[in-house]
Amino acid sequence: MRAGPAPVPVPWRVVRRGLGVIEIEHRGTETALSVRFALSGAGMLGLSLPRTVEPGERVRVVVRGSGADAAAAAHDAMLVLRWFQPDGTELLWPIAVE
Repeated sequence: MRAGPAPVPVPWRVVRRGLGVIEIEHRGTETALSVRFALSGAGMLGLSLPRTVEPGERVRVVVRGSGADAAAAAHDAMLVLRWFQPDGTELLWPIAVE
């Protein structure tokens, strides 16, 4: 039986949360590459172009659109943070919007 990949500690922390606004801090030791967000549920995100995030840096995400208030309060709304480690490994971290 072959072992799977080793678990990777999540290098992010939600530091502030308001209705439709989430601020996330990069707590890791390596630069996170091509960081971007996707939203599952109603509402929209502003254009989330891939960006590099250094350790200690914060990223702010705002849910917008006609369904933004409902999305921000929905129990099933999910923000997905996607990034690449320096070795090219792609990682995803789901964050509850509520």
